[in-house]
Amino acid sequence: MRSILVAEYFAFVVGPALGLTLNDLYPFGDQAGDTAMNRNDDRSSPDIPISTLFPFFNHQHTKLIVNTNGVISFLQRVSTFTPDPFPIANDARMIAPFWADIDTRNGGTVWYRETTNDTLLDRATDEVRAYFPGFFRFKASWVFIATWDRVAFYGCDGGCSKTNTFQAVLVTNGQHSFTIYNYEDIQWTTGKASGGDSTTGLGGTPAQVGFNAGDGIVSFTVNASRSPDIVNVDEDSNVDIPGKFAFRIDASDISDGGCNTKGRLTITPRYGPMLGGQYLVISGPCIEPGATIELNFLGLPDKKNCERKTEFSMACITPMFLYTGDAIVQVVIEDQQGDRKTFLGRYTIINPADSKHRVYRHSASDWFSGRQQISWDPDVAELKDDEKVDIHLFYLKEEDNRGLKWQKEILKQGVQRLLGTTELFLPTNGYALAVRVTSSPQRNDQFERGIWSDIFPLALRSDQAFSLCKNWLNTEAKLPPLPSDDVQPCPCTLDQALLDIVRFQPDPDCNMFNRNSQFSRTGNCLHRRDAAHCIRLTDLGQQMDNLCCYDSSNNLIDSRLKEGGSLQRYHYLGGSRIYPYLTNFYFDVLPFLHCCRYTRNGYNVVSGGNMVVAENICPRFFTHRKYSSCENYEPPRPARTNGDPHITTLDGYSYTFNGVGEFVYLKTTDGTFQSQIRFEQFRKENGDLVDASVCTAIATQHTNTSGVVEVRLNSIRTADILVDGEVIDFDESNAHQFPGAFVLQIASNDSNINSTKKEFIVSFTEIGIAFKAIASSKVLNILPIVGNKSLAGSLRGLLGDFDENPNNDLQTDSGRILYPNSSTEQIFDDFGVSWRITENSSLFTYEPGKSYDDYQLRSFRPAFSVPTNLPPEVVELCGTDQECAFDYAVTDSADLAAETLQITVIFNTSVEASYEIKNCANLPSVVGGVWNASSTLEGSNATFSCYPGYEMDGESNIVSCRNNSWGDFGNFSCVQINTSSTLEVTPTLFTTEKETSIPTTSFLKEIITTTTMEATTTIEDDLTTTVTTTSETEEISTTTDIPTTSTSQTSTTSLPTTSTTQTSTTSLPTTSTSQTSTASLPPTSTTQTSTMTSTKQWTTAEISKSNDQPTIFTTEKTSTTTYKPTALTTQSTTAKQTTSTTEETSITTPNQPKSSTKSTTTTQTISTTEDASTEQSHQTTTLTTNVSTISVTHQTSTLNIKETLQQFDEQFNKILPYVIGGVVVIIVLSVVVGILFLRRFVQLKKKKNNSSGTYTHTDGFTFYSHETNK
Repeated sequence: MRSILVAEYFAFVVGPALGLTLNDLYPFGDQAGDTAMNRNDDRSSPDIPISTLFPFFNHQHTKLIVNTNGVISFLQRVSTFTPDPFPIANDARMIAPFWADIDTRNGGTVWYRETTNDTLLDRATDEVRAYFPGFFRFKASWVFIATWDRVAFYGCDGGCSKTNTFQAVLVTNGQHSFTIYNYEDIQWTTGKASGGDSTTGLGGTPAQVGFNAGDGIVSFTVNASRSPDIVNVDEDSNVDIPGKFAFRIDASDISDGGCNTKGRLTITPRYGPMLGGQYLVISGPCIEPGATIELNFLGLPDKKNCERKTEFSMACITPMFLYTGDAIVQVVIEDQQGDRKTFLGRYTIINPADSKHRVYRHSASDWFSGRQQISWDPDVAELKDDEKVDIHLFYLKEEDNRGLKWQKEILKQGVQRLLGTTELFLPTNGYALAVRVTSSPQRNDQFERGIWSDIFPLALRSDQAFSLCKNWLNTEAKLPPLPSDDVQPCPCTLDQALLDIVRFQPDPDCNMFNRNSQFSRTGNCLHRRDAAHCIRLTDLGQQMDNLCCYDSSNNLIDSRLKEGGSLQRYHYLGGSRIYPYLTNFYFDVLPFLHCCRYTRNGYNVVSGGNMVVAENICPRFFTHRKYSSCENYEPPRPARTNGDPHITTLDGYSYTFNGVGEFVYLKTTDGTFQSQIRFEQFRKENGDLVDASVCTAIATQHTNTSGVVEVRLNSIRTADILVDGEVIDFDESNAHQFPGAFVLQIASNDSNINSTKKEFIVSFTEIGIAFKAIASSKVLNILPIVGNKSLAGSLRGLLGDFDENPNNDLQTDSGRILYPNSSTEQIFDDFGVSWRITENSSLFTYEPGKSYDDYQLRSFRPAFSVPTNLPPEVVELCGTDQECAFDYAVTDSADLAAETLQITVIFNTSVEASYEIKNCANLPSVVGGVWNASSTLEGSNATFSCYPGYEMDGESNIVSCRNNSWGDFGNFSCVQINTSSTLEVTPTLFTTEKETSIPTTSFLKEIITTTTMEATTTIEDDLTTTVTTTSETEEISTTTDIPTTSTSQTSTTSLPTTSTTQTSTTSLPTTSTSQTSTASLPPTSTTQTSTMTSTKQWTTAEISKSNDQPTIFTTEKTSTTTYKPTALTTQSTTAKQTTSTTEETSITTPNQPKSSTKSTTTTQTISTTEDASTEQSHQTTTLTTNVSTISVTHQTSTLNIKETLQQFDEQFNKILPYVIGGVVVIIVLSVVVGILFLRRFVQLKKKKNNSSGTYTHTDGFTFYSHETNK
């Protein structure tokens, strides 16, 4: 930061008249560890290997050369003493801080060194971030310092008192590079041999300052170069610090640092999450100290302030949005004099499903209410300005007309930011949740800053999920059904899904390309556990979606069997009055989880007549969301261009066209769509050009629908995607949605493809044409895909006409058709070059200094045939593949040949996937059961099974898919099992696939300390149930770790025609279940009265309706239970339980009002062999159910959560030793009882008794035996 402070000081305090001092330069000389060049004239250092790749003008360099004449070069030495005007060709790639005729024999020293010293790296990092606000995340990894210290000029006389001191600092992070020029003192400009005065060093041809790419086209010079004014370079600046210049030099054009007054905003990051809170650095305008900055996203009502960081930049925070896409940013700067200036910029909002998440949820598969763990990156810009953070929970609440609104609460405050992790307690306030780590404290005049987790569901107990599922089913029944017949079917196999990038795109929540980075995505396929890869429709169409998922065997998943895809009412991209991702998650993803995951292993009891069964509610979900099907699916058709261009058309005709230039790749006959391809001459590693060409770029546009999307090679980043000339940044998201186009950067799915290569998908969604581009350093391989059959016969260009006839694909621009057996040379001369584009029709973006003509080499003649005598290494690599052999022989590049071979394999897989696959219709749905099959493809077998609680009536057959049809299914049905009227159920806290462990005592303490919570369940006439929570804290699921040996609960339900009788008997935790129960009750050392709650699984009676006359079921029940626990101080204790139950039940129909009342009183005594002085606590549970409302009210002994927590801690610490003692006593008693049991059993064996029956012994054990003969 010292350099920045110095910059501010010189710019605003000292004023522009003063320049830098020696102390402002980076340390140099012997004491800094520099290397000194020998005193010389016009000489250079040896090649200096550097420890990193240094990007310069889109080229990577591994060495450099320091030249005495004020130049750092990369490819060759510079001994020229009179500077030539830029640009210069002949690979004169150079950085020129002061190119002039320097002669160190007359005085001075040239020093240089590379360094990775942390202090210098931090200094360089601070300077880059200050002068280039868009790189506020930049971190230097390497620095090179070259210093010309008090150097004299050639031909000086009079003691050579005129000297110059300046410095060039090269900085990089491996991807981006910058140069800082520091000028301490400049006294001369020209050597005598360049026409300068020998005394003053002025006149003649003065020095040049700038950069040269070495291609004769691209360069950059400071304005005063080669003019007398260059002597004042130590007083000038492009960053408002006299004597200092800063440039970004890795790209093809050189970027100045600093600010401007042109009114254009540069916003970094350019893209950000829809949920907001992102830290933006905005640059462009010059910002005076004391100025106020107002930020507004046009279309949003709120306006907030930004914070001035430097003269060149401001920091702003984004709000929460409810839409995605481009937003216009307006910044108003008002200086201290009251003058206001308005600046505009553009910012792109990213869908929550596509944005990278920087809060990581541990064990994220199912987050139940309770203790959970999160982590985050503590160094992100959103948090780094503060030492502490707060943890917020956001949850979605449904409003009228299916609207959604975020609500939030604080889970934790004042967490140390640098910890990067914390534990939190997840409440039950909502079902669609997100966690935000928020900077603390917040600024009142700014939007809240923070980083987000993914949006995730609250995992539920089966009874809760069952209730919510029924709500959803009843609501969906009132909505228009989804038009499943009009939806694009799913691809039948994973290979077809990977091919069909035209009509589908990878599901951002579940795809095989997701790399599980700790700070990007929490996990993959969290909502579809059985899936390995899912895809979604690319076109919004009717704003609905079709989610198709594939398992590890590459088969389409039938969601009736496993967690797979289905139709969805809302597309995750959003639409008219549809919030992107949020609406889809809330109304499509959550219901699936509620109906098919969280209820799957739980008992949801449905009573009817004298039968009690466990209902599987998941099949009812698919009556509203049709499961995935590939019936009537037609695959798209692929083409390819790879290597020394080998082309296969859309109709399957293969040929080689290795021209040099830009050509029509594919276009529609009406001109509404056009794709152009660029071929450049291949260059060997040593720089030699060969008689071959490769693809290096492709540019495509769907006119009036999309912008121009261009993919082109880049020597530093392998390849870039540009939309309308702007390079797309994938730092915030791997996927970008644009009008009419979808762009995705993915990690290669093929293990044979080098991981350093890049793969992109570019899909033009409205016309049905897409391209997959696989890029390496030398070649861009293209796999075009067309999935719109209406385009048949209406396409032209190098890829043919798409009419299923390969013999007419060689059609020239004028309409002439060449014979399919034409030679490669004839194809080159008569067909390929005819599709060369004109300058006016070009869609390409040309780099600075280059134009259309620079890429058109009309005189180029390639090699047309493969040499007959191939070297052994070619045969070894390529085998019989002629295209691989051709590329190896012509280019002498084994890498290119191997890549040609790999892409050919990928293309052949795509061709196989493009054939239609025989398959059968969907297996029929059957009430109470399901058909089991791995797929519906030809040759698949299917068997049938009934769900638990059902049994098969009749007999089903094992059927096979043959000739697009299944065999005879058989004559059968699944009927409910007619069981006893008593169904014994063991309640569990969680009934999902995730195993639940017994909570720890600390966890138990946190659960019990809650404030007042009310849960109200409303049952409407159509049995719609809504759960509403009115508490600020978490809903309790009471679980105890007090030791018991067993728990049983028996419910008996009978529903006669005119009356209802219900008897409930619940036993306390006991050692054995009988009329006399032995229990270990929790001891307590002080008198305490409290009200506690217990968790029960409620069952909803499903009342059938006949003749459209609804039956109203009313129950009123009051149950009071009193426990009298005693302190565990002796071996004898007596506890009593008295249960009084009064139940009133009525069943009423509008035409036949009937009622029935029954009162039941039950008294039960429980004895244990313990006695001591007793201290009382009471537990009361009240349940009241009427025609429309079941209300369960839980209260703790105080409304103040802090007081409750404190009291509980005190009581818990007191009883903990007794609990431990109780456990020990139980263990001892168990051992004693076991010994007695064994002893009695031995005694019994000694008795001879031939009768059968039951033996009851005085010690309380009862044995049941059919036969006791010995």
